[in-house]
Amino acid sequence: MVPKAPRKDGSSWQRENSRLKQMNERLERQVASQRIHLDNSKKRLEEQNQELGAQSLELNARHKEIQLQQEKVAALEAKESCIDATKLDDMLSCDICAHLMYSPYLLSDCGHCYCEGCLKGWFERNTDQTYPRTSRIQHEPQTRASGFPEILNTIGRYVSHPIRMQLQAMYNNRQQQPEYTCPGCRKEVTGKPVVNFSVKDMVSVVGNVLGRPNTRRESSNIRGQQAGPFDAFFPR
Repeated sequence: MVPKAPRKDGSSWQRENSRLKQMNERLERQVASQRIHLDNSKKRLEEQNQELGAQSLELNARHKEIQLQQEKVAALEAKESCIDATKLDDMLSCDICAHLMYSPYLLSDCGHCYCEGCLKGWFERNTDQTYPRTSRIQHEPQTRASGFPEILNTIGRYVSHPIRMQLQAMYNNRQQQPEYTCPGCRKEVTGKPVVNFSVKDMVSVVGNVLGRPNTRRESSNIRGQQAGPFDAFFPR
């Protein structure tokens, strides 16, 4: 025969039921606490997402502002680097003929620059020579101081005859050599003018931009020419 299970009285069932209720209440409190914790974590995440969104918008706004500033700077740099060809036209024009110096020659004594033909004409000028009306230089005949003979006669009594003859010879040699001056500043030109290649290149570019290519052919551009254009004025 199968033995029968021991019978439980009512008090033991009540104790078991009370214990289970306590466990259930404890579990419910834990679940409620976990839910509150999860809700708080969710709220913090939402707040952080909102902050990140605001920071992202601020960064985008700053990025756009930086791009605008960079575009403005680039536009200013492009504007500064863009040279007005009409202004260069005036800067690279000869002060004698008021045209672009396609064959510019530099005077090393003063640093001024002129067309080859204009400079040769200036050196070859005489008192009745005429110049273009557009010239920006007032052409005046050169005059050499003529007081040296009087000075030599005055001091002649105080110097020996050889010294006086030497001074007279120096003066005569000086009179035989023409005195050339710069058309602009009138400073004496003692050296042969030289080609200004930098100005020549710039004039070529500006002339092409303005639609005025070089149509003049100066003597220095003639192929095969041995003598320079100013050798006759400044012999070696």
